[in-house]
Amino acid sequence: MLDDLDRQIVAALIRNGRAPWRLIAEVLGQQERTVARRGNRLLASGEVRVQSFPSPGALAPVDLYLLRVAAAPSAVATIGTWLAERPETHWISALAGASECVVELFLEPDAVGPFLYGELAALDGVRDLSLEPIFEYYRTVSGWRPDVLTPEQYEALSPSEHPQFATRYTELGMPQLDEQNRALAELLRANGRITIDELAAGLGVSKATASRRLETLIDDGAVYVRAVLDPSAIGYPVEGILTVRAEAAALDAAGRYVADLPASRWAANIAGTILVQTATRTLAELRGVMEGIAAHPGVTGVDLSLVAGIYKRSTVAYVDGKLPLLQAG
Repeated sequence: MLDDLDRQIVAALIRNGRAPWRLIAEVLGQQERTVARRGNRLLASGEVRVQSFPSPGALAPVDLYLLRVAAAPSAVATIGTWLAERPETHWISALAGASECVVELFLEPDAVGPFLYGELAALDGVRDLSLEPIFEYYRTVSGWRPDVLTPEQYEALSPSEHPQFATRYTELGMPQLDEQNRALAELLRANGRITIDELAAGLGVSKATASRRLETLIDDGAVYVRAVLDPSAIGYPVEGILTVRAEAAALDAAGRYVADLPASRWAANIAGTILVQTATRTLAELRGVMEGIAAHPGVTGVDLSLVAGIYKRSTVAYVDGKLPLLQAG
């Protein structure tokens, strides 16, 4: 059971997975040795991990999509598990409002048809498929600001994220990762808080080169580094997917409004509709969030489907419905 200080440390690591314990202690108004001891214990427990997430566009010329797979209720778990094993998927949730899995995945244009109708459609229990482009992220999970720290504390830990890199990386003229930077990203994926000394040794380069490469990758949106955990671990057990409809002229303003809510883990423009993944303490709090969104200028409707199961979160496949524990050391 996490206490208030543990939750604050985890929230800091969501904001900036590589923040030094010294900085986190300063932001929280705590002693560095206390924060370091607590933080290392949390990481050693395996319930919280810090790792990297390369931007899909930094790896290959791909597009991001939201996939919905309607399935027989008895087949949802099997289909969700199959999808979780695919490298093209980022996260997979099973919804309570319908018998379906909702998935974020990235594919090259010529791979869409074979994936949908050559592989996925062949699975037992699949009833229907729907694939829509993710036009823009207003916030990714790397920008989530749970109501654990103040906005000023989050800003002190790291400047605001640049969610446009998630969907417009190639369009913005950013380079794909070369072999050396891919190796760096892999080391960060294994341990997002790996030291510069360890990075340099793993890459066979100087510390100055390793530090410069890492800083450039993060600043350019090629790699995100943050904590991965279940929101319930820090007191937000109710997860939902909201579909927000808005007038065309008000869509972007509504998307930015929704993205700025503490309850919004991510928010995106999915083929002209705003989709939001929320995490709240209670259903009553979720109701308040929905009422606030519905009252925003230009919003014409808000629909909810609660998340009933997780098969993959932040590229980590679940085992028996749970985030697998990392082995200490």
